[in-house]
Amino acid sequence: MASNTEAVLQRQRAIAPVMPERDPRIDAAKGVAIVLVVLGHAKGIPSWFTVLAYSFHVPLFFVLSGWLSDRRDAYSLRQLLDTLVRTLLVPYVFFFLVAYAYWLLTRNIGEKALRWGQLPWWDPLIGLLSGIGPQLYVHPALWFLPALFVTALAYQLLRRVLQPEMIALLSLPPALAWILAFPGAGLRLPFALDVLPVALLYYAVGAVAGRSASLPRSMWVGCTAALLIAVPWLLLAWSNGRVDINQLRFGATAWKFLIASLLGTSVVLLASPLAAQSAVLRWIGRNTLLILCTHILVFFALSGVAALAGLFPAGTKPGAEWAVTVSIFSIALCVPMRWVLLRYAPWALGLRNETVGAAA
Repeated sequence: MASNTEAVLQRQRAIAPVMPERDPRIDAAKGVAIVLVVLGHAKGIPSWFTVLAYSFHVPLFFVLSGWLSDRRDAYSLRQLLDTLVRTLLVPYVFFFLVAYAYWLLTRNIGEKALRWGQLPWWDPLIGLLSGIGPQLYVHPALWFLPALFVTALAYQLLRRVLQPEMIALLSLPPALAWILAFPGAGLRLPFALDVLPVALLYYAVGAVAGRSASLPRSMWVGCTAALLIAVPWLLLAWSNGRVDINQLRFGATAWKFLIASLLGTSVVLLASPLAAQSAVLRWIGRNTLLILCTHILVFFALSGVAALAGLFPAGTKPGAEWAVTVSIFSIALCVPMRWVLLRYAPWALGLRNETVGAAA
């Protein structure tokens, strides 16, 4: 009996799909991207940092998501929807509700009373249902999850009839036209559809790169190439000015935005062998979803504590030291939060119960 059971298990292991090994360079690149996001959201961060970081950090996330998209090419539509709902929409709803509960408890305290005290209790729920970035004021960072959902879904539907190279090529004209024309209309579309034409281009570029390019293995070669590309990126990013894809702000010109974002993304990818030397960055990169969904809440809580403690008297604002400190704290706090969620609510991180052991 035991031998028969073992034989069955061996056959199951033989036909089970082999999960691709994690590339530490991709994990490290994702770690760099989310650190830039966290710092960019912190009060007190210098304006020059937001100009440079915002020029590419969101496109970098879409490129990295597309880079890893080939694992879903063989999915049926049902499998695709199940995966995207579980890994993106379930965390979106869960962390929104956490943020909403905090908003209800604190909206009549201090500065929040001036901004939100008069709003009806149900007003934030409009943002949850619409997925429109500016309406997600109880948790602004969550806009990225519905944006990635519609982008990944659109790409995989196109992938059933087109090759990645063709999708990337066909995505370029609509993206340019969208950047030039749509923001001026003053409209916002539900569930991040107003970001889709631009996001799809980066996702498709990432998918092409993930299939046809390889990251440098040599730290020195990668860093040398990154330094060379960093010069034109700096010039273009700075001259293009402030970018915020969530707010449909693309800087001075469309072509500068597109080129600067791709150059900045290339800098991080080329320097990824160096970044991969850091175990901390690799861990951060493996936990980008948790960090994305919690750092704003930590910022809100720390700002409230600072206000009650009188750390910033009237007329003074937080500086770079505060921004860096709260950013480090918010990321470090993810270590115990991850343990709690893996133990009691792994679904909040898009995990099935049977995959918790591998993620732990």
